[in-house]
Amino acid sequence: MEIKKGISVSPGVVISTAIVLDAEDLVIPKRHIEADQVAGEVARLHTAIESSTADLTGLRESVSTQHGKEIGAIFDVHLGLLRDKSLINQVINEIKTQQSTAEYGLSVVMRKYRSKFQNMSDRYLSERVKDIDDIEKRLLRVLIGQKREDLGHLTQAVVVIAHDLLPSQTAALDRKHVVGFATDVGGRTSHTAIVARAMGIPAVVGLGNITAEVSGGDTVIIDGTRGVVIVNPNAEQIAEYAEAEEKFKAGEEKLRELRDEPGITQDGHAVSLQANIEFPSDVDEAIRRGAQGIGLYRTEFLYLAGDKEPTEEDHYQSYADTLRRLGGQPLVIRTLDLGGR
Repeated sequence: MEIKKGISVSPGVVISTAIVLDAEDLVIPKRHIEADQVAGEVARLHTAIESSTADLTGLRESVSTQHGKEIGAIFDVHLGLLRDKSLINQVINEIKTQQSTAEYGLSVVMRKYRSKFQNMSDRYLSERVKDIDDIEKRLLRVLIGQKREDLGHLTQAVVVIAHDLLPSQTAALDRKHVVGFATDVGGRTSHTAIVARAMGIPAVVGLGNITAEVSGGDTVIIDGTRGVVIVNPNAEQIAEYAEAEEKFKAGEEKLRELRDEPGITQDGHAVSLQANIEFPSDVDEAIRRGAQGIGLYRTEFLYLAGDKEPTEEDHYQSYADTLRRLGGQPLVIRTLDLGGR
């Protein structure tokens, strides 16, 4: 039995069987090519970009339909990288000047980009490293023929244990069977965390070495509310957390039953119960749960969910969309808090 404390990024309690995803450290050796092979390698790069663009566009549309366009817009960051002429030209230049394969040229350039983001002092920006990783690994799989671990054919409920989950991996999880996940690394503001919350999957990240503590088939408890993971719990812990899981579900159900009740204290004081949101689409769920307005709209997520700084028009459209969804109920907009701890 092992108890691990990490960072809570999506609430809820689950007890299930673990499936462990191996860390994908794709080692790309440098291989010299002849001058007459350079054009072919550049063509392979463009083919990989086209294939990845098509896959990501489909994923973005699927996520937008299921969880709202603001969550789907997270993948605009990835699509923006795939369309970045400066980035592509750097890879092509690496292939031509070093006479290297497309995959090696890509890995060299992406490592440079990764290093720049990783060294940024701002936490929000430094966590965009995962988006760089996502694109690099997606392109490399096309170039070298490797496929990501397939979680699409699960037949029973599992919790996923991984070194890290990329945003696109999280969005593609089978919600019917993947009931929670835990990772070695990660933070509250990563795109992976945002997607997990949108999907309602209990999750704990930043556990250090959870992949070394868990084997496939182990029973694992994930307490996404308190940021705790227990590996191979004893009977007492299973009973305790099974009760906590039921209480969490019962609490959610009780809140649904009370959502239309007026917020009035015993001494007759009226209280307006309002919600915190990150995207306009969050309003719909807040209203369904009985919110009487939005007490805090976190505007920094306008910056985190896109591949470029939002314009004044982007701000206007987001706020206008939120107001339309609220139908006259109050809205409090927080001014930019990007980089706040």
